[in-house]
Amino acid sequence: MSAFIVDKSHINAMLQGSISVTSRHGGSLKWHNGELTHLNADKVGQMLLDENIESVQYRYPDGKLTELPGRTDCEYILPFQHHPMGKVPKPMELIKITRCYEYQACEHPGWEDSEAKSFCGALIEATIPTLPGYDEAPWAWEEELPATKPVRLV
Repeated sequence: MSAFIVDKSHINAMLQGSISVTSRHGGSLKWHNGELTHLNADKVGQMLLDENIESVQYRYPDGKLTELPGRTDCEYILPFQHHPMGKVPKPMELIKITRCYEYQACEHPGWEDSEAKSFCGALIEATIPTLPGYDEAPWAWEEELPATKPVRLV
């Protein structure tokens, strides 16, 4: 599958989902270089978009921005602006769209040490505990052995 530039609404959904997931616990999403708040959501969104564009440009070095796969119309010249959404992604949707974003943004050599990769990892880690059944699942696993008949020792 080819890499493509995700729609700004995809990034907006990641941001909104993150704010929703972390605000339930009275906190905010933090990663090694930053923290997502309502005040810096535009900046974080632009960082994610820039990383995605850098990745796709690396994958397709001969293409101009307007010729790259994905949405690359004139809207991408405008700075990213986060806006509240009517529908916030559910936890599983949030994990999946974050995985999609990672796939699109990982093509260049700088991905492994990027702020975007760190953000995605923190977002997925913050979302996992909100999945249905997480709280009820066992913390540790022990195999139940089948009952055995008593053995008579002589």
